[in-house]
Amino acid sequence: MDTILIIIGLLVLGIGATIYFIKKGKIKDSDGDLIPDVIEEKVIAVKKTAKKVKHRAKRIKEEVSDVVEQAKDIKDAIKGKPRRGRKSYKKKKK
Repeated sequence: MDTILIIIGLLVLGIGATIYFIKKGKIKDSDGDLIPDVIEEKVIAVKKTAKKVKHRAKRIKEEVSDVVEQAKDIKDAIKGKPRRGRKSYKKKKK
């Protein structure tokens, strides 16, 4: 129980110090919402990174599903089954 109170006390102290330094002008807060601009910029950067990571994860998932399908084709080829994929078209001589 004492640990929780200590943590809450430190958080309140940190928030109070941040607000004090914002009011004194030591920490920049251009829009006046009591959130330092440095933190707002970091949040925006994290959101952009998360969007990139999400996109890459989606592409990796697509590629893995393609590889699984190709592995099934290889397994069938080893068993001697005919090819199911795209057919190669050869030019006919006239």
